Amino acid sequence: MSVLGRILKANRGWVTFALLISLLANVSQLVYAHFVGILVNRIVAGSGIIAELVLLLLLLILTLASLNYLDQMVGNYTAEKTSHTLRMGYMRFLLESPKGATMSADQAMSTVQGELALSSDFFSNSFFFNISMVITCILVLIFLFIENALLSLAFLIPTLLILIYVAFSGSKLAKITKATLAAKRRMNRTVFSAVTNHPVISVFDAGAFLEEKYDQDIKAWEKSFRKDEQLHAVLNSISGLLSKVPLLCLFLVGGYMVISGTITLGTFIVFLNLQNNVTGLLMNTPTFLAHFRTFTSNLKRIDIILEGGPHA
Repeated sequence: MSVLGRILKANRGWVTFALLISLLANVSQLVYAHFVGILVNRIVAGSGIIAELVLLLLLLILTLASLNYLDQMVGNYTAEKTSHTLRMGYMRFLLESPKGATMSADQAMSTVQGELALSSDFFSNSFFFNISMVITCILVLIFLFIENALLSLAFLIPTLLILIYVAFSGSKLAKITKATLAAKRRMNRTVFSAVTNHPVISVFDAGAFLEEKYDQDIKAWEKSFRKDEQLHAVLNSISGLLSKVPLLCLFLVGGYMVISGTITLGTFIVFLNLQNNVTGLLMNTPTFLAHFRTFTSNLKRIDIILEGGPHA
């Protein structure tokens, strides 16, 4: 985690700005949902729709759209900037560090193709997006508890099943992903051994042996890769199914509370509109946890030198 912390610290200005924009976008969404609930309650009560409320909702929609656009732009730029910091830090390590200078070519190539490529891709495509989803989930849960604590509990209790499932599936996916990377490293080691020791291999006519060894490494990697993809598909399908359980409970409990007059229809509509921000995170949590564990494991195997600082 030290490498991750140093990369984020090196880009702390953009990281802070991206988190601030994400926070403002989420708050804007919650304010909009609140006033939509007020609008629904006025319609149900027959109080009529006032022009000020419509104008306010219009302004909130424009504000929300602008903040979401800015959130995407700043988030994508920050993600690419941190990814670039990681790549350049590893290149400086190879060129400037004594340890990097003595690293074998197959080990350096395996790191570039494996750990560095996966970590850079996670920074560019997933890291800040998932952080934003976590912030959204927390803010929505706080808002829903303020709206109605009982309905929030009815919505949250089924998530215990999902959390247990997440803890189980995340560890399984991380282990298989590590095994796939290890198989790829063995492939690269075999290739570089053949290139480096070509004169010896020619003298002893060991080409057939190395070819057989490389075929075995490829088959082992293919088997591990297929298992990884199959397990992702199965576990994420189950996760998608489980993520609908809280929505079902929300319909049952919320519908009963509306009929009995405990809550208004507007409050129920607010819960229905915002619940996807929670279930969406839960549905993607198994993949996110597995990728994040693999991401941090990969970073532990990468030495970097940031501009003007010592290597990790």
